[in-house]
Amino acid sequence: MSPAVYGGLYRISASLPTKLSHPEYPLFRCYNDAPILPNESPVKLIIKARKLIDGTGGDAVENGALLVEDGRITAVATRGDLEAGSVDRATVIDVPGGSIVPGLVETHAHMHCSADADTFRQVTTEPDDVLLLRAAQAVRAALASGVTTMRDLGSKNAVAFRIRQSIEDGIIPGPHLLVAGTPITTTAGHCHMFGTEADTEEQVVTAVRSQIKQGADCIKIMATGGNFTPRSNVRQVQYPASTLRAAVVDAERLGAPVASHCHSAQGVRNAVEAGVHTLVHCTWISDNPDRDFDYDPSVADAIAERGSFVDPTVAVSYQRQIDSPDLAIFQPGGIFADMDARYRILRDMWERGVRFVAGLDAGMQGGRFGDHAATAEVMVAKLGISPMDALVCATRNSADCLGMLNETGTLEAGKRADVLVLDGDAAEDVGALRLVNTVVKDGRIVKRDGRSLV
Repeated sequence: MSPAVYGGLYRISASLPTKLSHPEYPLFRCYNDAPILPNESPVKLIIKARKLIDGTGGDAVENGALLVEDGRITAVATRGDLEAGSVDRATVIDVPGGSIVPGLVETHAHMHCSADADTFRQVTTEPDDVLLLRAAQAVRAALASGVTTMRDLGSKNAVAFRIRQSIEDGIIPGPHLLVAGTPITTTAGHCHMFGTEADTEEQVVTAVRSQIKQGADCIKIMATGGNFTPRSNVRQVQYPASTLRAAVVDAERLGAPVASHCHSAQGVRNAVEAGVHTLVHCTWISDNPDRDFDYDPSVADAIAERGSFVDPTVAVSYQRQIDSPDLAIFQPGGIFADMDARYRILRDMWERGVRFVAGLDAGMQGGRFGDHAATAEVMVAKLGISPMDALVCATRNSADCLGMLNETGTLEAGKRADVLVLDGDAAEDVGALRLVNTVVKDGRIVKRDGRSLV
């Protein structure tokens, strides 16, 4: 079955499109000719649609409705229940053929990066004020596409902390933002150009403390090399398990989770042994250049048993292959020459109970801000999981990964009103995540009838 097109955006059914598109959003939009500012929210809001999918994995509610008061969900019900109750002076959003879902939770972004093939030159030559402008544009695009909570896993401190504060102060629109600040890497290691270089265990622990002192919500550490950085070796580790463990112990002492970039199979093993909370990429690349992968199912079982999260970044590699099939990594002998084998590994991990989260690696080449629905699409099309399971990965699992499940990630009474209304049924077709009619963040309407209000 080929993809259908809605207003220039792709809708995925049984197969993926050759291009994962992303909408362009204007700097300011008005609704009904009157500006609606992001800090203005109705005291009471009622949202109705044909289906309500609460993100817990349970069955969709037919003719579902939400009642939102003062930024919080106060009732999850049916259309009839709310109409029978007190709805005086409520603003009503009604999309009869659509579905209500939790706001998307994106766990892996680099908001100062452009996602272009020229990204490396940009981040190594552009001044911080230009990178700030890129980041402000990125967080706005993410919000308008339905991301109401996002974690940045590696941007310069001068960018990360300022953008987070600007969103909190209402200066710029964007999702609820958690930041790692600069990632921790070895001298000349992966992302050293915007990272904190630390080689010894003592230096790594000092770097952890420094990032948290400056306001980091979490820690990002590069357990292996990466594709983005010239001369960085993805088949080799950068830190032994003991150093990673020291970082985890000190970060936990200070109340911060640790996410570890790990491409090589040994890097995955080291990260699991160290007890990191999120394994990023988890690619299982062999240290033998004559082999692609060195998957160890027993380690996957350990990941599942520990309850660690895995961010497989499946969409960015898929999109990069579509955009640039001639890249060396996709050629014979390249680390991603056999993408089908990688998908089979991830499917086996899923069946063993490993919890996946939505991580686009936004900002890296192919990971375009605004394309965050792509992760769920690729999970369905390439890993063979159900649309409902993919939606749970992009909402509940991701919120749990960020330590925010008590606030967001599902549609339940008492939680923050971070809500999407889609022009489609996401329980049947995950491509509906691209058909964003309305975005509500903190009970505030930031997009309505497909038009951005911020």
